Amino acid sequence: CINSINGNNSPLYLVDGIPVMPSDVFGSNLNGYEYNTLLSINPLDISKTTVVKDATLTAPYGSKASNGLVVIETLDPSATETVVELDLRSGYSLAPSNQIPQMNAGQHKTLISELLFSSGKPEEEIVLEYPNLYLTPEDDRFIDYQHNTNWQDLIFSNAAFTNINVKVKGGDEIARYGLSFGYMNSDGIVKSTGYDGYNLRFVSLLNIFTWLKMNASVSLSYNNSQLKESARVNETSPIFSSLAKSPMLNPYQYDNEGQELTALSEPDELGVSNPQAIVDNYEAANNNFNFLSTLGFSADLKKNLVLNSNFGITYNVLKEQIFQPNRGMVSYYNKEAINVSKATNNTLNSFYNNTYLKYKRNFGKNHVLTSNTGVNILTNKFELDWGLTKNAHENDEYRMLQDGQNSLREIGGANRSWNWLSFYENVTYGFKDKYLASASVTLDGSSRVGDNASKTIKIGDVPFGLFYSIGGAWRISNEPFLKNSSKLEELKLRLTYGRTGNDAIGEINATNYFNAVKFRETSGLIPGVVSNDELTYESVYQLNGGIDIALWGNRARASVDMYKSTIDNMLIYVPLQAYFGFDFRPENGGKMQNTGLDASVIFRLFDKPNFKWDLQASLSTVKNEVLEVKGDMLVTKVQGAELVNIPGEQANSFYGYIFEGVYLTAAEAQSSGKVNDRFVRYQAGDARFKDISGPNKTPDGVINNFDKTVIGSSNPENFGGIGNTFTYKRWALNAFVQFVSGNELFNFVRYQNESMIGLGNQSTRVLNRWAYDGHQTEIPRALFNDPIGNSDFSTRWIEDGSYLRIKNVSLSYSIPGEFLVFKNAQFYVSGSNLFTVTKYLGYDPEFSFSSAHVAQGIDYGLTPQPRQFVVGIKLGL
Repeated sequence: CINSINGNNSPLYLVDGIPVMPSDVFGSNLNGYEYNTLLSINPLDISKTTVVKDATLTAPYGSKASNGLVVIETLDPSATETVVELDLRSGYSLAPSNQIPQMNAGQHKTLISELLFSSGKPEEEIVLEYPNLYLTPEDDRFIDYQHNTNWQDLIFSNAAFTNINVKVKGGDEIARYGLSFGYMNSDGIVKSTGYDGYNLRFVSLLNIFTWLKMNASVSLSYNNSQLKESARVNETSPIFSSLAKSPMLNPYQYDNEGQELTALSEPDELGVSNPQAIVDNYEAANNNFNFLSTLGFSADLKKNLVLNSNFGITYNVLKEQIFQPNRGMVSYYNKEAINVSKATNNTLNSFYNNTYLKYKRNFGKNHVLTSNTGVNILTNKFELDWGLTKNAHENDEYRMLQDGQNSLREIGGANRSWNWLSFYENVTYGFKDKYLASASVTLDGSSRVGDNASKTIKIGDVPFGLFYSIGGAWRISNEPFLKNSSKLEELKLRLTYGRTGNDAIGEINATNYFNAVKFRETSGLIPGVVSNDELTYESVYQLNGGIDIALWGNRARASVDMYKSTIDNMLIYVPLQAYFGFDFRPENGGKMQNTGLDASVIFRLFDKPNFKWDLQASLSTVKNEVLEVKGDMLVTKVQGAELVNIPGEQANSFYGYIFEGVYLTAAEAQSSGKVNDRFVRYQAGDARFKDISGPNKTPDGVINNFDKTVIGSSNPENFGGIGNTFTYKRWALNAFVQFVSGNELFNFVRYQNESMIGLGNQSTRVLNRWAYDGHQTEIPRALFNDPIGNSDFSTRWIEDGSYLRIKNVSLSYSIPGEFLVFKNAQFYVSGSNLFTVTKYLGYDPEFSFSSAHVAQGIDYGLTPQPRQFVVGIKLGL
């Protein structure tokens, strides 16, 4: 669910007891790429994953776990005999089979002519401005415009990948260990993209004394990604340029004899880059090195009293190098740039310690009391350095920052730190294993909140947030009237209530800082932000009730949770007057509510000696509603759209016009009498938007801001999945289907591809654009630069984001007995993203542009998830 409209909604990941920073710490210069927090973890190293939402269980992590907690346990060094496991897999990712249908060369040429003549320019002026569109066979460049290129075919391709993993486990009663190594090489479905990753992990458990145990781990990972722009940027995005590039053109140049050369074609007069040049020559390398080391102790001080302390150190470096040559591409940095080089270096150092005292005691046979008293300490230091240079040299070998033109060279960076300190107490009590109660309290201090933050407790000069939870459970199955039931294994009711806080409000929003600037020969400092020293935690108050049931010897298990959460002190950005020099100021202002249900079931339908069938299913429903917001309305503008927060509506709802079709005749347009926000009268073929209101709160015939309304929400109403596992002797078949329903998406790609604003190629859907009086169509007429506003943000661009997807199917066979020199062997094949049912017109309805909710539900043209097929073998020694 949504706990913040502007902050981070990601849960806290706890990897082997150590918090992992959210993905918004590291930024990228590449549109559509976001650093993955868990990239350093080999999925095959994960032994157990637990999702925790209960406020009682997340309380020890205070403001870090307001969005829930995901506990990841890696290598389990429990084996006391040496075990060697080898996993080899290889496969293919397939290029999209659902290409967006684009116009062919003839259709595009017709559209260009129609657009140019709609501008009102005389034909002679158009011919002079775009001479290549009116070439004859006698002209030298005539052959350049006699093609019918499918540019999507040129940027997408099937991609191979290989994954090698080795695990070694062993030890004795005193010491046990686990060691793993993983390597993955994968090409991307967009040509010239790919990934190389190495992972090394070592974990150990040591019984030093009977009363003292130690655990330690070291994790190293290095990932090298070759990337391309993946969203919104026509100049350097392979996907966007492949849709906009005219099919009349060819990726390569021709000589005077009409023979194709190896030299790439330059950008055309329509201002669109050559997609082939982008995939061949645009370079973007993203390198990440991650080091994580943990050390933990557990000491039995005396009966019933255990002291635990866990330490973690993280060193994370992310480097990005980008080089954009001028050949074949339009530069979005500088239209006159010969080439552009950019280098970025991000470094994050973190130290973490969790020390707690655990007290557990049984009082007689019926009472059990457990107490955890502890402290969390987390320190982070982040450094960013970047440089950009242009016009280094016409020779692409000169691409270093110092090679650039002095007047076009830029440098920048950031150096900041943030810290977290929390004290917590958690107490649980059980009576006869039937009645359970728990309570926790956390005193949370974060450097991200302001010195004068509201709803905090000051200790010295430091503001601390006070978070708490209480809970109870009744295990009805242990009551005398049910204890001897032959069918019922467990029946438990649960109820919890708590307050948590979210400090993901930015590291610098509450603090004054300055930027260094240079003007001519003078250097100086300017404010970097309009800070707010009253900025405080986003507060989450959650009530959760649930039931757990197990039947027939645990053959069937089900769990249902219902919750209601209220989020107060929401982080918002309030618009400022121009004289401030900044657009917004961060504030706490607003309240919203989430209500929902989470249900899951595991059921063994058949249980025979040679055949077993297990069913797993989950369903989540959620309803989000904004209750309060400062000024009663908060509008956020993003590229191509507007989002709004209004009481009674969902958070970050789409905000625009209601599209009611097209004025089919001149008489219809004339009789409507409506004009746009520039008081230009609508004509036949123009978009018809609903006239909702005006300055006097009644329709006034003017389509402007008064007529904008909520037109959809990206928040799904329902989501979940169904999995089946069939086991027959040594064969195992697994299938998982996932679904999402009740959400809307803004198809920005279709907006670019059907608006007919510029001269780039468009979707075949615009072949049915309005063309004559009485033409029955839903597509407005073609108008160069869209002076009427037919393509304004409206329900025309909002689509149903629901889908049903066969997410994964796998088949495995375990060889009986030994195989060659191996003790055991298993062969398997699998496929993912095999089939999707959806009404969505884009490449893929399952996308996420950013972890920030404000960017969810907007399809900016990310690389779609591919269908994948894998063949592998697992071997054991």
